[in-house]
Amino acid sequence: MKKTHFLFIAFAVLFIATTAVINPTESTSLYEKVVIVELDIDQDSVLFKPNSKAWSEQWTYNADVTLDGSELMNYDKYKFSFKDRKDNLWTILHPMIIDGTIQSYLPSDPDAFGFGPKDDGELRFPILDKAAQETFVNSAKIREIYAFALGSFGPMSDFPLSTEFGEDSIIISEDGMVNYVYAPREYWWYKDEDIIQYKVRVRILLNKKGIEKKRIIESICPVVHQRNEAYEIVGEKELLWFDFKELEPVLKEAYFIQENWKPKSYLTYILEKVNGMDVKK
Repeated sequence: MKKTHFLFIAFAVLFIATTAVINPTESTSLYEKVVIVELDIDQDSVLFKPNSKAWSEQWTYNADVTLDGSELMNYDKYKFSFKDRKDNLWTILHPMIIDGTIQSYLPSDPDAFGFGPKDDGELRFPILDKAAQETFVNSAKIREIYAFALGSFGPMSDFPLSTEFGEDSIIISEDGMVNYVYAPREYWWYKDEDIIQYKVRVRILLNKKGIEKKRIIESICPVVHQRNEAYEIVGEKELLWFDFKELEPVLKEAYFIQENWKPKSYLTYILEKVNGMDVKK
């Protein structure tokens, strides 16, 4: 009897210990709902203004970083213009994107050529291969992806360049194909004044009674106007998504001055705004 009693106690202790180990965490024991909230230039102007003079300085001239002949930037001048600039959120993020210090994610599947469903901040399509250490500056492949995400090209000329003899300039490839040579297309960056909104992906945890327990910001994305060839607004364009956790250390150290002359970090502002929103509407 004593041996049986001892075994029973041992099994009971083992059961309690095992139960404690496999007890679900808070996030898995709660229901989850994901929402996309919007921080816009009217209601959240502290994230957008003042416009930085970094965008008006001459770093796009005498370019040493190009793409298919189009001049994009003079990198040394760019670094000088943006050094320690914290005028607004886009001016803070932009150099980090260019230098590859933060990972960027495309807003939709690149293989779908814009026809697939939007990612909505799930961060499924990273641009950078951190192991390869490729960035906008040192990789033409990465540069092309970023160029179409961070700005737009002007129209291509209808007429090829002329040679000194007045003939059309051509290049003959190794397989004998004749290609006309056109003037490089002009390139325009999306400046801080072009950013109209930040979309924020928020995961909301609720208990079984539907009572909200916690909000977790997962990712954030700047948005600009989508325009047609006549420069008319036809919609909106998501530029890139960023992992919010990766941005937190930077946002924590970036401050703006409130109306009461007290400084507040971008991180505190975004957290307070998101947590105070009525997401049911």
